[in-house]
Amino acid sequence: MKKIILFFVMSLLILNSCLYDKLPKTECISDNPIEDFAWLKAIKNTMTNCSCEFSIIQGTYNNQTVFFVALTDMLCDGISIPTLYDCEGKVVRIYNSTDYREFQDQVTPDKVLYRCKTTL
Repeated sequence: MKKIILFFVMSLLILNSCLYDKLPKTECISDNPIEDFAWLKAIKNTMTNCSCEFSIIQGTYNNQTVFFVALTDMLCDGISIPTLYDCEGKVVRIYNSTDYREFQDQVTPDKVLYRCKTTL
C-alpha cells in the first residue's frame, strides 16, 4: 500500500512540474512598465517633440506580453510598422512594409502606457 501511495505522489509531482512549464510566464507583470523596465523608459525618453502622436502600447502576441510603438494620431498620414519587444526588451517580431497588415490580426493592444503628443 505504501508503494502505491508513493507512486501516486511521485506521479502527481512529475505531472505538476510538466504542467508548470506550460503556464504563461508572469515575470512581465508590472503596474508601471515604463518606470520598471529601463529599456522601455529609454524608448520613452527618445520620444520628444513629436510632430505626430506616437504611443507606447502593451499588448499580447501569441499569448505573450509585448510592447511596441505605434502611430496613434488620426490626423497624421502614415503607416505604423511596429517592432514587438518582450519584457526584457528583446525583439519578438519585426513587421515590415509587406506584412504590416497582419499586425492587426496577430496583436491585441491591451493598454497605452505613454503618449508622445504633438507639440503644435
